[in-house]
Amino acid sequence: MVFELGLVQRAYLQVLEHQLKRVLQTLRGFPAERLDERRKGCAASLRELAAEFVNRVHRIDEIAYGRPILRPQIERRSRVEILLDLETAYLGARAVLVAMPPARWAELVPAPAGLAPIVQARRGELLWFALRDLIRHHRHLTLHTRGVCRNGRLVRTPTMERALDEVVVAG
Repeated sequence: MVFELGLVQRAYLQVLEHQLKRVLQTLRGFPAERLDERRKGCAASLRELAAEFVNRVHRIDEIAYGRPILRPQIERRSRVEILLDLETAYLGARAVLVAMPPARWAELVPAPAGLAPIVQARRGELLWFALRDLIRHHRHLTLHTRGVCRNGRLVRTPTMERALDEVVVAG
């Protein structure tokens, strides 16, 4: 069983790395002067959505490390600062995940506040839930960017369902 956990850990690291590359690519491809635009029907700006990625990666680090991580304040940061914080948070989480023995992956631990309604679960399960949450947040960011900008021009999508279909087909 421990052998299988090692395989699951490696798969998790690969999915996390791939997802972070996609997030960074999305954030780098969006015009910096439009970071504060709010899409109709969305309460958050792209800057706020981007900054939330840092918190979500820190949550993964917190689950892997086993104790709360001091999170930086990310209000009104530039895109470069957000990208730097995101990459730094990822490197910290990756270092902990690489060094984690497979037996720790199966430990029963309390869930962090952001993963409600779960109270406790195995560390590996919580990490997968946190990664799923990160992927869903990336989908929200993608919907936001596709509704605001495509190929450097302003484009409005008529409905959220159509935008979601575009993400599923293209993504």
